[in-house]
Amino acid sequence: MTEMLQDIPTYARPIEELPQRRLLPDPSYIWTVFRRHIKLALLVAAVVVAAIAIRVVTLQQVYSATATVLIEPRKTEVVKMDSVVPDIAPSSDIVDTEVRILNSPTLAARVAARLNAQGLDIGRFTTDVDKRRAAARLLRQVQIERSGLTLVIDITASTAQAEQSAAIANAFAEEYIDSQRDAKRNATRDASKWLDLRLVDLRASASQADAALQRYRIANGLMSAQGATMAEQEVSALNQQISLARAELAEKQGALATARSQLRRGGQGADVGAALGSNTIGNLRQREAEVSQNLAQLETRYGDLHPDVKTARSQLADIRSQIQKEIDRILSSLEAEAAVAGSRLSSLQSSQGRATGALAANSSAQVGLGELERRADASKQVYQAFLNRSKETAAQEGLQQADARISAFATVPLLPSFPNYKLAGLFAVVAALFAILVTTVLAEYLQRGVATKDDVERRLRLRYAGAVPSLDSTLEGLRSHETPQDYIVSHPFSSFAEAFRSLRAFVTLSAANARVIALASALPQEGKTTTSMCLARSAAMAGSKVVLVDCDLRRRGVSATLGVTNDGVTDVLLGKGRLEDGLFDDPLTPLKILGTSDAPTTANDPLTPENLQRLVAELKVKFDLVILDTAPLLGVADARAVASVADAVVMVTRWRKTSRNAAEAAIELLADAGAKVAGMALTMVDIRKYASTGQTDSYGYHKRFSSYYRN
Repeated sequence: MTEMLQDIPTYARPIEELPQRRLLPDPSYIWTVFRRHIKLALLVAAVVVAAIAIRVVTLQQVYSATATVLIEPRKTEVVKMDSVVPDIAPSSDIVDTEVRILNSPTLAARVAARLNAQGLDIGRFTTDVDKRRAAARLLRQVQIERSGLTLVIDITASTAQAEQSAAIANAFAEEYIDSQRDAKRNATRDASKWLDLRLVDLRASASQADAALQRYRIANGLMSAQGATMAEQEVSALNQQISLARAELAEKQGALATARSQLRRGGQGADVGAALGSNTIGNLRQREAEVSQNLAQLETRYGDLHPDVKTARSQLADIRSQIQKEIDRILSSLEAEAAVAGSRLSSLQSSQGRATGALAANSSAQVGLGELERRADASKQVYQAFLNRSKETAAQEGLQQADARISAFATVPLLPSFPNYKLAGLFAVVAALFAILVTTVLAEYLQRGVATKDDVERRLRLRYAGAVPSLDSTLEGLRSHETPQDYIVSHPFSSFAEAFRSLRAFVTLSAANARVIALASALPQEGKTTTSMCLARSAAMAGSKVVLVDCDLRRRGVSATLGVTNDGVTDVLLGKGRLEDGLFDDPLTPLKILGTSDAPTTANDPLTPENLQRLVAELKVKFDLVILDTAPLLGVADARAVASVADAVVMVTRWRKTSRNAAEAAIELLADAGAKVAGMALTMVDIRKYASTGQTDSYGYHKRFSSYYRN
């Protein structure tokens, strides 16, 4: 196919000279492609947005409420209870475990019972099966997860009712806290019961140990008081008494010895210390002194023989006798006291001997006593420890606190979490943009029509002859009651007429000395005949001698439209008439028309190369410009013969309608016929959408040149 196109004698630039494509697509090209299919793309986008909106509106709304629980192990307690009911440690494994507990069916069943007691409608709740089903439904409505790596657990409930979602989330959090508190309380209660039972055994064991110890002490004489045995206390007391007795004996013996020593010195005991301290002796000595003084006075007064002197002497002798007797009695008393002290010391020493023997006998029994004491002490310590633990447990039973707290209660949500209208809107926008992209790409891919200059030059390898607009698109919303070929006559300075002047300029500038121009198309209804008539009238109004030859003998488009009444083209081709007689005058312009009034009725084909060459040669003598309107190339073989005799062939293709495959097939036929293809023109172009083709000729800037035209 490519080789065939390269053989076409065209005035197009060599393909090597065409601009090369860049690695990335031109943004302006992407924009023009989008504009080409903007209506379809926007329609699809609107359908997508509407479908998403309908879907979102019809979805059941779901409200989500979240309660948060903070795992918070207690560090301060009224009573130390770590060994009875230990607190949890704030480790990752423990937090994950608590999450699993929150997701347990047991806790869900408790939550269901709580909600049912609160009057919340959670379905039937009469049998155990109903309770299990209610718990399962609650677990499906709740999502419990740890918040990152923190000690916070999020409890999110999602239902169709906002109040119910908040109630379920809060119920899970509260029931979890209550379950922890109940678990600790039950553990404390169980521990207290076990401790009470154990205390009974320990108390009996301690009592038995004490009884055995006491029996052993009694049996072995190891009774003690104030930390010592009776024998030890007795020996200690005897030692103290013996020391005192020895001191007392020494004192008594010393006093007795002193008194005896004084007696031996002739003092007759008057200076004995015991006598000196006697009140009796003191009184007697006082009387002795008084009598001695009285005797002295009497002797001085009366002499020795006086009776009073004798009486006084007798009294003095009697007193002195009494004093001596008292001294003797005192000495006898000292001897008796010394004897008693000695006897007492001997008795104490004897008792000490016996007590020492008993203490020595008890020493061998101390080994067994120590063992029994250790056993009794151990029993008492164990019993006391359990007794203290029992008291602590009993005191802690009413003070138990959970290892978590509710950091935030779930509030009643005002907006549903599903569907998320913001997210749905964003999704709708993204989906609409994606739909626009896909629609544009598919439409561009599936579009087989020739629509752009790029299609003509790069894909069909022809020169771009320009765009011929549709008449309605040039009127800016107005409607014309004239046909295009008549409008070009009544409005010669319109943008529609300017398109044909541009087409004529393209042909004359591209193909030098091109006086015979054939307009060809691949398929019918591509605007070829209208283009031929408008081009011919435009050239005729410009002052050129122009003839329009209707070579489509079967359809007779030009002849029927312009009202040709004779069979000039057929007669001239077959040599049955003169050229001058076959020409028909255009009623509106100086244009001459060589047409036919009736379609062929025989199989005789007048459009042979010889006939056409002779006709063209004759027409070139009389006219400046000869325009040949041909039949469709793909359907009628005559069109190739007509195109072969023209100086230049202009392919006419309907904008965005004629497929590239049809255009390529027509170009192949022209190549086979040896036609000189000058280029390709796009017809019936809507200049309001023309910018979407990416063209940069006058129609790309149509609005800027509106002041130059009079439509």
